[in-house]
Amino acid sequence: MQSKLKEIEEYPEYAGLRHPLDVLASAHAPWEVGAGVILSADCADATVNRTLPQFLAAFPTPDRARVATVNAIVPHLQGISHRGHKAEYLIAWAKYLVERVGDIGDCVQALTQVRGIGRKTAALILYRTKGIDEGMPLDTHALRVLDRLGWFPPTRNPAVREKQLLREVPAGHRHRLFLSLTHHGRQVCLARNPKCSECRLRDECDAARPYSSAGETRPDLK
Repeated sequence: MQSKLKEIEEYPEYAGLRHPLDVLASAHAPWEVGAGVILSADCADATVNRTLPQFLAAFPTPDRARVATVNAIVPHLQGISHRGHKAEYLIAWAKYLVERVGDIGDCVQALTQVRGIGRKTAALILYRTKGIDEGMPLDTHALRVLDRLGWFPPTRNPAVREKQLLREVPAGHRHRLFLSLTHHGRQVCLARNPKCSECRLRDECDAARPYSSAGETRPDLK
């Protein structure tokens, strides 16, 4: 299993690709990264890329945001889904950073105590701001690829899937594997009409294997 996952991690065609969420493409301060990932939940990356700079222009520091009201923040989140809830999460994140004087700690579990921050968000924040590769972030694209491959016992719970991967993937390889999985889900293993004939994993994929020899796509995946 580890060798299969490592092969995906090292796919050369994904090595030079950046994450489509701009704030995750290069190192940033915790306030910026946390805000971007909070906004990205159930929201298109392109929308967050347009909106986050506007939000940060109005609230450039957590000290400015921690004393703001939800009503003051919502107008700066145009196009973002669940704006009211996310405004509350942004305020909670700002308060946490101010109380900790910007020190976010070094473990996923501590960050998940902040309202609105789950394990995926915490793992992304830790990796991008401090290079700590503790968690295994999984977005809808990565989860879809793993579900179709069938290499792990089936589950609809992302937390269970993360635990399965953490047992197989050592620290230092998790974030890169996440990026390869999400790029594969975005470019090849699409939600509709997956490009099974172009997928190098098709011979080892439960979803594609019965059809790979004929160059066909499973009817239920069309």
